[in-house]
Amino acid sequence: MAETTGISWTDHTFNPWWGCTKIAPGCDNCYAATLDQRTGGNYWDLKQAPRRTNPSNWNKVQTWNHKAESQGVRRKVFCGSMMDWCDKDAPAGARDDLFALIRNTPWLDWQLLTKRATLIERCLPSDWGEGYPNVWLGVTVENPEFGYPRIEALQRIPAEVKFLSAEPLLARLDGFASRLGGINWVIIGGESGPGHRTMKSEWAEDAVAQCRRVAVPIWFKQWGGNGPEKGGSIINGIEIKEWPRTDYLYANSSSKLPASTAESPDSI
Repeated sequence: MAETTGISWTDHTFNPWWGCTKIAPGCDNCYAATLDQRTGGNYWDLKQAPRRTNPSNWNKVQTWNHKAESQGVRRKVFCGSMMDWCDKDAPAGARDDLFALIRNTPWLDWQLLTKRATLIERCLPSDWGEGYPNVWLGVTVENPEFGYPRIEALQRIPAEVKFLSAEPLLARLDGFASRLGGINWVIIGGESGPGHRTMKSEWAEDAVAQCRRVAVPIWFKQWGGNGPEKGGSIINGIEIKEWPRTDYLYANSSSKLPASTAESPDSI
């Protein structure tokens, strides 16, 4: 889960557990909750407690790491498409085991995205220090009201790569450029699927322009909508698929990862 993924800005997705609770406007049309229901689950909004995924799912990650190392090519892992790694209702011990797995897979770049930005610091392991070289920390920015406080929380935490996911983008991000200090990457995209909320072209174009103003790389994922193409990913006549600069991180990345098995807080 999953050897390949439809998420264009990563190589694999991994879910240490399954289930979440809707907490903000960006969650209203949650694709994961819909998928959970469609596949017979009931793990959203605490109808049932989030469940840990099976050992075979966890074991796949080491296979990805070995393959990346043998090919000499780093791979990205998004954690997670069916959960939030900062969820206070995470299964007992699962977050500790997640960071142990991250420490043991130095050829994988872990993209940890959350809407629970105020809990990031409390969910990080005690050996976090200035950040693991293979972890990117990100927060969702669907609008200024909910997104800007998350950016501020992220900026206070040390990390090798900090990123924002303005997807689904639900409003114009006024003053966005002035809030991008220390941010290495911005994903922009509209909502897709039945009942999607339309991302106005001026919102997306303005967000791109503001990122350009302060030289922050952009990944324009999609316009959103419903259908096979989900609105496409061309904006102002071009496709924007840029990565954050990471070449300076990995000269000795495996030696920079802590060898300890220090644990995250037992509960939050």
